[in-house]
Amino acid sequence: MSDITNLMGGFNADEYEDQPEFDNSPLPDGDYYAEIEKADVKETANKNGHGCNMTLSVLGHVADKSQKGRKLFNWFTLQHENDIAQEIGQRDFHSLRVAIGKPALADTDELIGANLIVRVGLDKKDKERNVIKKFIALEGYDASKAEAPAPAPTAPAAAAPAAAATKKNPWD
Repeated sequence: MSDITNLMGGFNADEYEDQPEFDNSPLPDGDYYAEIEKADVKETANKNGHGCNMTLSVLGHVADKSQKGRKLFNWFTLQHENDIAQEIGQRDFHSLRVAIGKPALADTDELIGANLIVRVGLDKKDKERNVIKKFIALEGYDASKAEAPAPAPTAPAAAAPAAAATKKNPWD
């Protein structure tokens, strides 16, 4: 056996606090302010096409600012041998681009940092997973008509990426 304490600089477990439990429960249905954190073009698992894998950081529910710091994930099938899968993916990706005001963007880097509203629901096949049902532009959205989400356990809030300080954001 090998002594790993030397590799870890004399590791002392008493010096570390227990990490809070990660909340991976689905978000309650509703509309959320979100920021695109990551977007990568990748080949599909079955090698039959390509798509965009996207990570969004939740900035808060539009009614009560809850769920801040949670993550949402979305896959867009952009090129595929199945025409229907490709059409759905391209249509959804176009909706995203319109919602962020960049309908003709040419590079996924242009998505990073964009803010929008996402309408979230539960996956019909797996009630433990969220799906993004709609991408909505911030401009013209009336948050006063949104209902607060049903109570759900919340994870500790993580710091959201800083936005431009020209005006107060609706999620602040």
